[in-house]
Amino acid sequence: MPSVSSPHGRDIDVRPRRGASRRPGAPRPGSARPATRKNARGTRTPAVPWRRAVVLGLLVGVLGGSAIGGYVLWKSGKVEDVQAWAESWRNRITAFAPFPLQDITVEGRRHVTQDAILKALDVRRGQSLLSVDLHTARHRMEQIEWVEHAAVERRWPDTIHVTLRERSAVALWQNEVVAANGKRTTEYVLIDRLGRKVRTVDPAESQVRLVVAGEGAPEHLAELLLLLQDARPLRDRLRAAVYVGQRRWNLTLDDGPTIKLPADDAAAALQRLMALDKSDNLLARDLSVVDLRLPGILILRRRGAPDPLQAVADRAPARVDAASAAAGAKPAPAGAGAKPVPAAKPAAPGDTARRSTPGSGAQR
Repeated sequence: MPSVSSPHGRDIDVRPRRGASRRPGAPRPGSARPATRKNARGTRTPAVPWRRAVVLGLLVGVLGGSAIGGYVLWKSGKVEDVQAWAESWRNRITAFAPFPLQDITVEGRRHVTQDAILKALDVRRGQSLLSVDLHTARHRMEQIEWVEHAAVERRWPDTIHVTLRERSAVALWQNEVVAANGKRTTEYVLIDRLGRKVRTVDPAESQVRLVVAGEGAPEHLAELLLLLQDARPLRDRLRAAVYVGQRRWNLTLDDGPTIKLPADDAAAALQRLMALDKSDNLLARDLSVVDLRLPGILILRRRGAPDPLQAVADRAPARVDAASAAAGAKPAPAGAGAKPVPAAKPAAPGDTARRSTPGSGAQR
């Protein structure tokens, strides 16, 4: 092995020493030295492997004792006493808390009751303003049926201020409800312009005059209101709207006809109706139905005239005896003493079909 001469004439051995790559304090390879841990004095003490087991056992014992104690309290009926004791101590502590609550002010309240607001806030007089959870209180406030948006804030030194924006009910939804005993009842629910349900009311006590019915009517109410923005004469006289087949609307006017809108392009049909009403004063006539479902065709029915489709539906079909049919005999009449039913006419005299174009008026 070569050696290196130092400036002082001494040789320096550059061969790696045994154990030079071993970190200080590490056991030699192949030795069975136990794991140790340094203490505060720097000396090594043997590690205790059962400490974790002891800590885990104590934790399980505390949790188990708490569960058993809670069960015993529940069985003995003393839970209410413990809660009352904890509440009394809580009141004593909060009595010395800074900024005690003394007043609650509400802005924008019209339909929401005072009890509903206090229940949503869940605070008490003398409670520190610092302990009031404003986010949770606002969330509970917005769960009230009338509330659309709420804001809760502290006003130092002793007041909580609540700002409400209530929903504006624009219609009564007529809905049929089936009870548990199978009985069908009709209920009326106030809804806003987005179709959100507010609460069930008595229609005789409600100031909302528009009634909507039909499956899916609340969800499509906003579309109807947007459709009627350019038809002010209809919107002011609208009394009821029925959503038919989840496709189209039937509109009933005050002391006026029922307007049957098409499923497609209802806006164009309403513009055509407005043009005819402006030129011929159509909606002021003694009509019961204005049918706009067919494009380019206006069907009118006078008030009191029979419905031809209903007359066809009311016709009793002839009965066919099963034995006679098997033998190839002719079908028997509807009844032995029944009078023959006259054939329905192709169209009722009260119905008039008119072709119309926007701006030209109805042809007489």
